[in-house]
Amino acid sequence: MQPLRDVWSQVTKPETRIVAAIQEAARLLEEKGFTTVERDEMLRPLKKLAENTDWAGRTGSFVMFRAPDFTLASFWPDDLAPRVHFAEEFLVLPLLPGLQRDRNFWLLALSIKSVKLYRGSEAGLIEAPLPQGVAANLTADEAFDTPDHSLRGRSSAGPSVGGMKGVQFTTATAHEGESTYLHDFFRAIDRGIHPLLAHDPHPLILAGVTRELSIYRKVNTWAPLVTEEIHGSTETFAADFLRAKGAELAGAFAMNGTEAALRDVDIAARRGLAEADPEAMIEAAGRGHIAELLIESAAAGSGQREAFINWNALATIRNGGKIRFVNAALPGEGITAILRYRAPATPAGTAASLVA
Repeated sequence: MQPLRDVWSQVTKPETRIVAAIQEAARLLEEKGFTTVERDEMLRPLKKLAENTDWAGRTGSFVMFRAPDFTLASFWPDDLAPRVHFAEEFLVLPLLPGLQRDRNFWLLALSIKSVKLYRGSEAGLIEAPLPQGVAANLTADEAFDTPDHSLRGRSSAGPSVGGMKGVQFTTATAHEGESTYLHDFFRAIDRGIHPLLAHDPHPLILAGVTRELSIYRKVNTWAPLVTEEIHGSTETFAADFLRAKGAELAGAFAMNGTEAALRDVDIAARRGLAEADPEAMIEAAGRGHIAELLIESAAAGSGQREAFINWNALATIRNGGKIRFVNAALPGEGITAILRYRAPATPAGTAASLVA
């Protein structure tokens, strides 16, 4: 795995760094006793990829996996640390935080003059048409249903007003009236877009001025609604800014589950379904007993500890379990497993062993 824009290296061309990584892989294979023919056979597909890939305009990183009769290469959206790794298992640990992030999101840009809904993804930000019946601004919303939004009333004129047939009056101050208008307007928007969001469920991010976003939060019925917001006048936001900021907030939201994760571990521990002992965890992972593997964000390092975490993560994924990273200290080797069930004790001497 190699970053395509390495600010720490003097080598600026990505293809040059990819070729250097392949040469480092050849050196590691030679150390492991691979012959010249075997090394050429193993690295030939990677060399072809390096020579025939268009690197122009690419960002993030380039990841290559190679094993006998298997080659996988892909661009990766995150900037990964440069790494050449040889082992009996693929090193997936650096990729897992990125896989955990939900990079898809909805973004609702709110203002009195304009309401726009966007669908965000790695591919960019696309404006989604508002469902039929949802007003794109406050004026149009008033036209849909004037009585609900009118705070004006009429009263019969008394003798003190002379020949006037009636007197109009307001039931609230201008500020209160505007808040009521926005409350009803935003409630209609929430009601209208909810089915659209439910059809393609992802976190919703709000953009707009603080006061209007505060009112919308009170009527919102969609979950999850991202706590962080994009503040400012939506008329001045460029599409690139909204896309970048939306992706940033969506990624942070997906990773911010530490408190909930620790609660889940505590509940599992009370039921006897939390496991942090390394040997017991290896056996549980190998047997497919792990429902969820929690990894301390700072736990991944080099050497045997990384191999231990990587092996457990792979075994958990292969057996349909989930991976979750937490920004908190975990016992043992920095990982804790939540088990599907507690298997009977294994007789001594039959525990699974970690392949190194």
